[in-house]
Amino acid sequence: MLLSLAMRLLTILLLLPLTLHSQTAAPVIVIEQTRKIDVAVQPIGGSEGPAATKVLTDDLNRSGVCRVVPADAAVFVLSGSITPSGLSGRAVPKSGGAAVVDKTFAGDSRRATHLFADAVVEALTGTPGFASSRMTFASASGSKKTKVKEIYVSDIDGANARQLTQDKSLGYGPKFSTDASKVVYSSDKSGYRDTYVIDLGSKKRTCVAQFPGQNTGAAFSPDGSTLALTLSKDGNPELYTMAATGGSPTRLTRTRGVEASPSWSPDGAQVVYVSDERGSPSLYILPATGGEPERLNTESSYTTEPDWSPDGKLIAYSISSGGGQIGVYDISAKKARIVSRGSGLESPSWTRNSRHLVASQNGHLVVLDTLTGETTKVPNNLSNNTEPNTSR
Repeated sequence: MLLSLAMRLLTILLLLPLTLHSQTAAPVIVIEQTRKIDVAVQPIGGSEGPAATKVLTDDLNRSGVCRVVPADAAVFVLSGSITPSGLSGRAVPKSGGAAVVDKTFAGDSRRATHLFADAVVEALTGTPGFASSRMTFASASGSKKTKVKEIYVSDIDGANARQLTQDKSLGYGPKFSTDASKVVYSSDKSGYRDTYVIDLGSKKRTCVAQFPGQNTGAAFSPDGSTLALTLSKDGNPELYTMAATGGSPTRLTRTRGVEASPSWSPDGAQVVYVSDERGSPSLYILPATGGEPERLNTESSYTTEPDWSPDGKLIAYSISSGGGQIGVYDISAKKARIVSRGSGLESPSWTRNSRHLVASQNGHLVVLDTLTGETTKVPNNLSNNTEPNTSR
C-alpha cells in the first residue's frame, strides 16, 4: 500500500494537471497597470506585404507594451518592405526626428517580421521582444488513444507547428536548450519512462537517461552541457544532474519525499524544484552542486512546475487554488502573488522579457501578461496542448 501511495504521488507531481485545492488562503491578486505605447503600422510593401503587415500588427499587440492605432493617434510610425534579402523596416517618431529602428532583417517574411517587431519593442522599452521565440509542447491532437501525446514545436504565435515525434506513446515535459538547437523530453515509447534529446538541426534523437524506474522532468543548464532531472533508479524519486549527452548522474537530494520539475537559475548556480518532503508539494532552491535546500514561502500549499525567469529575479509556478492559477515568486522581496485570471492554467514558461509567460489553459496554449493578468490565446489547430516551453 505504501508503494502504491508513493507511485500515485509521483504520478500527480510529474504527469497530471493540478486537481487539488489549496488548504490555505491564496495570495491576493495584485495587478500592476502599465501604459502602452501607441504605434501605427503602415502597409508593408511587396507581394508578401499584406501577410507581413498582419503578423507585425499581431506581434506588437501581443507584446503588451505596444498598441496599434491609426496614424493620427500614434506616437511612432512603422513602415517597411519585403525584399529578396528579408524585410527592410523603419520605426520613426511621428513628431519627427531620427528613426529608432532602421534595419534590414534577414529570413523568410514571417521570421523577418518577427525580428522587426522584437527590434521595435526593444528600441521603445529597453526590454527584449519575444515575437521571434518558438515553443515546444506536448499534444494529443489527432490521436484516438488516451495514452498518446507527441512533441511539437511552433512559432510563439502558433504558426508553423511541426510534430517532432512519432512515438505513439505518452511524451512529457519538452524543454529547449538555451540556444534552442535541442529539445529534451521524456517518453514511454520503450515501455519505460526514459529521457531523450532531439537535435533540431540534424533531427537525430538520443536516449540520454534509461535507468531503472523513472527518468523524467529534464531541463538543460544555461550552457547546455548538463541536465537536471528526476531519477528513481535508487528507489525514491530524487533530483540528479548529468551530462546532456548521457553518462553517470550526480545525486543532489536525499529525502523521504518526491523531487520533481527542476529549473535552472540563469547563471547555472542554482536549481528550483518541487518536493513533497513536508507534505504537499512546495518549491525549494538548491545549489546546482548540491547542499542545503531553501523552501520558498509561496503562501499556497500545493505548488508545482517552477520556471526561473531569464533576468533571475522571479520564479513562476502552477498552483491549485481557483482550479488552476499561475503564481510568481519575487526572489529578492521573498513575496508571492497570483498573476493569472480565470482557471485551468498550468505549466508556465517565461518568455525572454521576464514579463510574459506561455502556459496551457484547458488544453489550449496562451500568452499571459504577468503585469496585467491578460491572456492571449495561441491558435495552432491542435487539441489537448500541454506543458509548453519557450525558446529564449
